[in-house]
Amino acid sequence: MTQAQTQISANSSRLVRSLAELVGTGAAVSHKHFTERLGQLFDLPDSIRLSAVHERAPAAAFAPPATSREAAKEEFLRARASIVSSALGRFTPGGGSLRLRFPVATADMTPEEIVAPEPYLAFYAAQQRDIDFRIRNLQAATRDAIAVFSPGLARLAALDAALADPLAAPARRLFAAVPRLLQRRFGILLEDYRREIGDRVHSPDRWDKTIGQFRDEMRGLLLAEIETRLLPALGLIEALDEHQGE
Repeated sequence: MTQAQTQISANSSRLVRSLAELVGTGAAVSHKHFTERLGQLFDLPDSIRLSAVHERAPAAAFAPPATSREAAKEEFLRARASIVSSALGRFTPGGGSLRLRFPVATADMTPEEIVAPEPYLAFYAAQQRDIDFRIRNLQAATRDAIAVFSPGLARLAALDAALADPLAAPARRLFAAVPRLLQRRFGILLEDYRREIGDRVHSPDRWDKTIGQFRDEMRGLLLAEIETRLLPALGLIEALDEHQGE
């Protein structure tokens, strides 16, 4: 296993590019005053916890871990693949559970119900809740996995744990904006659909094409979101290589 197999470039901003393309904007990420903006996310108790992590004395000795660094990486990659696979499977006909499956039109639905955005947005929001839960668990498991290999990695894991709660709420607020942008995109596609069918009430063939495009865009966006959410856990895994000599 090599570092390149786990590496995802944070500079690619795949999620930002996907969102910008989705709604036709030239949105860019500003890195100005990053330190000041990051500091605003932490209150006094958070700062005390972070300070305690930095001041903690390293362990005098480390017992040999029961597993290898390669095994830790393999477990991370397996869990990451499972998250991606289950999320994508819910977009396919019959994939996922009845509660969490991409909506499809049925014969008893009215044209108004068929083109309503709410079921699709609810589906995406449910996907978000599921991947949020699974990725947070993966990050916690990854912290435990790397902490046994060296004092430096143990301190990194403790720092990551201390950062988790202060950063969780802002992250959720940011990801909550994704369904709103999806709703705007749905509206754009719906306008195109209605313009093409003209005076007709509904065109199943044309709607299948429209909703198929929306499904593909939603799936790509979810992949980009998963990739972004995984970056902190991925950073922990990549630290295994950086602390190889300890």
